[in-house]
Amino acid sequence: MNESTHRKDPEALQRMLQGTEGLERIGILKDLTAAFREISSDKVIEFGRQGLELLEDCKDHKLESAILGELCWAFQHIGEYRTALEYGFRKLNIAVETSDIESKSSILNKIGVTYWRMGKYDKALESYLKALSILEILEDKPGIAPVLNNIGIIYRCLGDKNMALHYYNRAIEIHEELGEQMKLSNSLNNVGNICRSSGEPEKALKYFQKALEIRETLNDKRKISHTLTNIGTAYQDMEDLDEALKYFMRSLKIEEETGDKRAQVNTLLSIGMVHAFISRLPKALEYARRGLDIAEELEELEVRRNSCKIYSSILEQAEDFREALEFHKKYKELNDEMFSKDSSQRINELRVKYETEKKEKEKEIYRLRNIELVKANEDLENALTEVKHLSGLLPICSSCKKIRDDKGYWKKIESYISEHSDAQFTHGLCPECMMKLYPEMYKNNGSDALRS
Repeated sequence: MNESTHRKDPEALQRMLQGTEGLERIGILKDLTAAFREISSDKVIEFGRQGLELLEDCKDHKLESAILGELCWAFQHIGEYRTALEYGFRKLNIAVETSDIESKSSILNKIGVTYWRMGKYDKALESYLKALSILEILEDKPGIAPVLNNIGIIYRCLGDKNMALHYYNRAIEIHEELGEQMKLSNSLNNVGNICRSSGEPEKALKYFQKALEIRETLNDKRKISHTLTNIGTAYQDMEDLDEALKYFMRSLKIEEETGDKRAQVNTLLSIGMVHAFISRLPKALEYARRGLDIAEELEELEVRRNSCKIYSSILEQAEDFREALEFHKKYKELNDEMFSKDSSQRINELRVKYETEKKEKEKEIYRLRNIELVKANEDLENALTEVKHLSGLLPICSSCKKIRDDKGYWKKIESYISEHSDAQFTHGLCPECMMKLYPEMYKNNGSDALRS
């Protein structure tokens, strides 16, 4: 097994960890956080914290930045968003201090995702737009597409389907151009959600199934479970409840294995709604309550809000009106917190600011290109004025071979050509002339004689 294979294999990396110390050990711990990213958030946190502890004595900004980024993702996956932001902003500070703009754009995107999951859409959009501005300057298409996708998610959450589709489709174009299958599946999944919310479940199902095919090929369990849930919701909208329940249960099994709490909440609530629809109210309350309990552990307004709304609806159907009212009040409070007037105003301001900055950048690029074009034209004209060339008919004496210039003077051919071009002359004798003028020298020295 070669070194690159070791670095991807969690078990091999843990064996390599034995007996190491210093920066070598930190480097392996950093690789372990990446290796466990899609397997176990707890392991990422365990190895990441070990690495940061060692970095207190062995400073290395590159290693520290990489570990902080993985910890930001890990805490986000388990729903501890404030801790995720803490690590995210520590990585951002390092990026600013070291002028690492690529790392800066990457962590701004992660911070944006964390704010989105907390229901702070204005802060999420602000982070995404900052990341997008950097990536557009770098012309980093692989980095631009996921950020476009994330901006689309924000607009979907805000109910602006047209803006959401605009950003999703921009992302899809780049993913298809670059052949990025997993990222393409993310955007396909999101377009499916737009179709579903627009009352087109059959169309949504086609997008979800395309996304699932890609994700199963790449064996990404987290993403597979998300798409299974989406397919279940499409069947639910089509009132094929048995098929919906089948997909929800498949998804829940995977989410319990991966520890994806946010996804578990959505799936449990969906299962609860299916049971409520067919009047299995005890089962409906059981699954919805499980989802609600997990949602309460998360610092995520949207998930908690949706949980309260669905649980209230099922309680009302079960004729427990007192409890239904209490949870509806909680839903209303969380909804008001998410969509405050200040937040909406801030989102509009950010959108206008980004579009204005983008236009200004485009104008500046156009201006600079015009300056470069004008300079290039001036240089060309100057060069052309310095070029001397001969053209047309030249009056030449058939005997002495002198050339008549524009003023009527007869000049030796070499003088005329030197004045009207960049050519210069050296003198010698051809073999025929040498033999004629200097026969003895030609006989003794050959045709190279008297060359100057």
